[in-house]
Amino acid sequence: MHRVTSRILFIDAYDSFSNNIISLLETRLEGVQVTTIKVDEEIPDFPAFLDSFDAVVAGPGPGHPANRKDVGLIPQLWQLEDEHVLPVLGICLGFQSLVTAFGGSVVRLPAPRHGIVRNVTHNDTSIFKGIGSIAPVQYHSLQAQIHPAAYTHGSSNASDHFSPSKGVEELEPLAWDFRADNHNAMQIPQYTANPEAILMAVKHRTKPLYGVQFHPESICSDASCRQMVANWWSEAQQWNQQHRTRRFRHGFDNKTVGSSDPTDTSVNFRAIGRMELQDDARAGSEGFSGTMNEIGVPASTTKARPVVSRVLPLNALTVPQICELLEMEDGDAVVLDSEPHKRADVGSHSVIGALEPKPLRLDYHVGCAVVKARRGDRIELIDLASHYDGAFGFLKAFMNAHRTTQGDPYVPFWGGLIGYIGYEACLETLSIKTSCRTGQPDMSFVFVERSVVIDHGNQQLHIQSIKPDDDDWLSMIASELSTCVHGPQQVPSIALDPSITNLNVSTYKTKIRKCQEYIRSGDSYELCLTNPAHITTHHVPNPWPLYLNLRSLNAAPFSAYIRLGGLTLLSSSPERFMRWTRPVATLDGNTREERSTVQFRPIKGTVKRYPDGPDRPAISLEQATALLSTPKERAENLMIVDLIRHDLHGVVGSGNVSVPKLMVVEEYATLFQLVTVVEGTLTNRHASISNPPSLTTSSQNSPCSSRPHTPVSSASSLEYLETLEEDPPSCRAVAHKTGIDVLAASLPPGSMTGAPKRRSCALLHEIEGRQARGIYSGIVGYMDVGGGGDFSVVIRSAFRWDSDTVEKGAMHQKRDRWTVGAGGAITSLSTEDGEWEEMVAKLASTTRVFRGD
Repeated sequence: MHRVTSRILFIDAYDSFSNNIISLLETRLEGVQVTTIKVDEEIPDFPAFLDSFDAVVAGPGPGHPANRKDVGLIPQLWQLEDEHVLPVLGICLGFQSLVTAFGGSVVRLPAPRHGIVRNVTHNDTSIFKGIGSIAPVQYHSLQAQIHPAAYTHGSSNASDHFSPSKGVEELEPLAWDFRADNHNAMQIPQYTANPEAILMAVKHRTKPLYGVQFHPESICSDASCRQMVANWWSEAQQWNQQHRTRRFRHGFDNKTVGSSDPTDTSVNFRAIGRMELQDDARAGSEGFSGTMNEIGVPASTTKARPVVSRVLPLNALTVPQICELLEMEDGDAVVLDSEPHKRADVGSHSVIGALEPKPLRLDYHVGCAVVKARRGDRIELIDLASHYDGAFGFLKAFMNAHRTTQGDPYVPFWGGLIGYIGYEACLETLSIKTSCRTGQPDMSFVFVERSVVIDHGNQQLHIQSIKPDDDDWLSMIASELSTCVHGPQQVPSIALDPSITNLNVSTYKTKIRKCQEYIRSGDSYELCLTNPAHITTHHVPNPWPLYLNLRSLNAAPFSAYIRLGGLTLLSSSPERFMRWTRPVATLDGNTREERSTVQFRPIKGTVKRYPDGPDRPAISLEQATALLSTPKERAENLMIVDLIRHDLHGVVGSGNVSVPKLMVVEEYATLFQLVTVVEGTLTNRHASISNPPSLTTSSQNSPCSSRPHTPVSSASSLEYLETLEEDPPSCRAVAHKTGIDVLAASLPPGSMTGAPKRRSCALLHEIEGRQARGIYSGIVGYMDVGGGGDFSVVIRSAFRWDSDTVEKGAMHQKRDRWTVGAGGAITSLSTEDGEWEEMVAKLASTTRVFRGD
């Protein structure tokens, strides 16, 4: 923890890297605390508002500095009256706005640069003093111009590059990207179309206004970039001491903030308008006052049911054999299957939900303010109107209410919710609204009270139940599994008569060109374009054999077989979206601390294992690594990594995110993939166990304040959700965060959207013809009653709805209609042929299950 002595205002232009900049500022600059506002915030007296800050950082974002909607408040920073002037650092869009404000111009780069590391040459003055060489990451489609000579002379020895230019006399160039200084870097042919020199940094000659085109916060920007930010802060402090005699401290001299403690009371003001889920206490009690308690979500977890289990040796049993013994081939089923590609770092356990005949299912449709809780034919509508963050707030409340700490810590799933969150439900977290879809749920989970978990590493079976008095079932299943006689697993064959409808190559390439036009205009760095193929087959009442075929063809660590409410999902996903561990509590005096580790494993960058056909030799790992080491492939991965770091920083706080594995090639059944691991530490602290202090700043946010609700009569309530505790809830600390907060802040998966995420998702919705992606591009996994969770990205998957059938022929034969999605990340370096071939390869890895390959 450190003493807060200075405040920096960060203006967020809806970029997907903003929180990384905030983390850089708070961890690199001593005593600094950052407050965030959105670029379109309505602040009546903005100059007066700025007086309470020591400096401002105008952040990056999509768009053009001439578009007022893109830059919002930023231009006001350059026109402040003398008494309000304060130090400002503009980054990317903020830098471009600074240049245009003082006579410069901004035009398109012939070849945009996104996720590219380049050498930058500076004049060793001002914010670049003493830092030596610097190699930052660049994300920009536009270039700022102030010096006509710079675009005809490429030598870094030309002294006139660092002198003010006619018409832009108030700005002094500080740094350039010279082509001549990047001859040893990996050359990209497209970049030869760019000018010999591109402006990278400026400062105002008399005011404390600075700007840089590059991104110092990127994981691949070197240490000199961080030193440059420290130099800027040193100059800002010196300017304040000399020119700002009036200080507005607002009592911050007595407050402290720790970058490792995002829930500390002194940081409640740090963001204006930031979306957060309501805390567990409100969600578990007042947030559902009447409604939640009537349908039975308990107000406290102090009487949580323990996990009862039996442990058996695996004895060579397979996941399919266990599923068939549990008679899961028919009806609803939830199987998270890591057996085909088990490995220590991913896929170490498989989870099988042993569902009862009428399990509790929770369904949500986008645009609708209710969750449907159903068991069999009985349905309750849970009103979300009084809930702060809708469906995700409900999930947080539900899991908090069913929390237990009494299970084997080495088993990742004890019981809880298993299901999916579709892409359109993910979009709601970005405030991208779609119409209410009442037919097919966009989010569906089943509450699993009985389960079988396979520990592949230790070759053990864990038969578990969180139901009261369920020993008879445990003993019965243990007996059946221990005496099961099994032979080699047979993969059945099915005659499907498939008919595949796919987008034609011309249409897909047109969409690629649209993506690249948006990238050239500065509206996106990367757009993850997708394409659905539809396969009609003979009607298959029991799709289990199809799943067995898919898992044998595509061995993957995150395979899944899901049958919920008319949906069938057959997944062979290689990509973990997000995992969070159960919180581990420690005591230090009167302070109770809970820590949970959050992990993301984004995949971007793909090559075929058998590029010349399945009958030809596979390429080696070394060959795949070389193919995936190109600037294009690494840039695709880097953009998503920086985006995920931003999402994670926004919840776990500054300084709590790391990248233990960066762009490593992993081998799968049909493909090689470029994978990165991003991790964060989620920390919650309480002053004491018995009486934690309230961290709220107003009665409106108090967990004990009254909240409106729509009561449900006890006569119609669902008995299966009975309240476990009758006592009224006590106040608890409201800043408590769980993995579900990180989940909500990180959707949709960045590897399926691009960056900046919000603008990119809106553009993709248009480019893809406003066609719903459905469960494809969403996530599937579990939320554990112990407080953990694990979700994979729904890719390399096929899904169908029971209601979505077609009829064929004079006999009106019923045929199933399956959907398989595939796509790729479009960047400025993409080629139309290359992207088409990548999409087709991904599509073929799944559709071959219908062809009988």
